[in-house]
Amino acid sequence: MSRNVLEKLMHQLCVDRTVKQRFKEDLEGLLARYALTEDERDMLRRFDVAAMQKHGVNPMLTLGFWSENAPDRHPAAYMKALRGADSGGEVFSAALKH
Repeated sequence: MSRNVLEKLMHQLCVDRTVKQRFKEDLEGLLARYALTEDERDMLRRFDVAAMQKHGVNPMLTLGFWSENAPDRHPAAYMKALRGADSGGEVFSAALKH
């Protein structure tokens, strides 16, 4: 399942400086090395943590990915991103019971 590959890459983006640097310098080259769907690649490109969590990605990985790689790493920006474009203002988090 490609979600597992996505989670592995997100973990590496939190702990491996080489992978993190490649993410910044050659995103498409990095993504080509992983068996991800185009939707998953797009989630990474857009830092769409709400979509990632809806896809089943562990919330701790989305938080770590955001905290280590997002252009705006502020917690308020992360919470805004969890709202997503189609949420109507509600925060989506797989960690919260719905």
